[in-house]
Amino acid sequence: MNRGIISSSGRILAIMALALCATRVMAGEPTVTGAWAKATAPGQDSASVYLHINVRKDARLVAVGSPVADRAEIHVMKHENGMMMMRQVEDLALPANKEVVLGSGSHLMLIGLKKPLKPGDRIPLVLTVEYADKHRESTTVSAEVRPLVSGHDEHDMPDMGGHDMGSHGD
Repeated sequence: MNRGIISSSGRILAIMALALCATRVMAGEPTVTGAWAKATAPGQDSASVYLHINVRKDARLVAVGSPVADRAEIHVMKHENGMMMMRQVEDLALPANKEVVLGSGSHLMLIGLKKPLKPGDRIPLVLTVEYADKHRESTTVSAEVRPLVSGHDEHDMPDMGGHDMGSHGD
């Protein structure tokens, strides 16, 4: 008789664990694809990383890190006083179920590279996303290092025209 009670309790716990896992997946674990950076030239101590990111619930990209650099930042390109300027932002809006492309208009910047990036290398990145309820999720991705000069780089840089990069922490 006790065996039946334990067995029922075990089933209930298993069902609860599955429900919690399903809720966590539905929360919108970030999905990152197409992460890459160009190889660096001798003496270059920074590099841009480009990628596509999706979330299932509205969120913000609030942090990025990598062991290959002293620091990593989120950068956007903006027109200021008639000139295109690159600047760091505190966060980047990630609308639910809408792919955000970090490409020619926004990117991640690795600063203080610890060694040159060579074609074929993989760069580990940790991206942290914060949801409206202040819950944070981090995901680790690997960015491919591509040759410094290649005939298809222009095609790999997404056209950011008309892309809504959302609100940014100023």
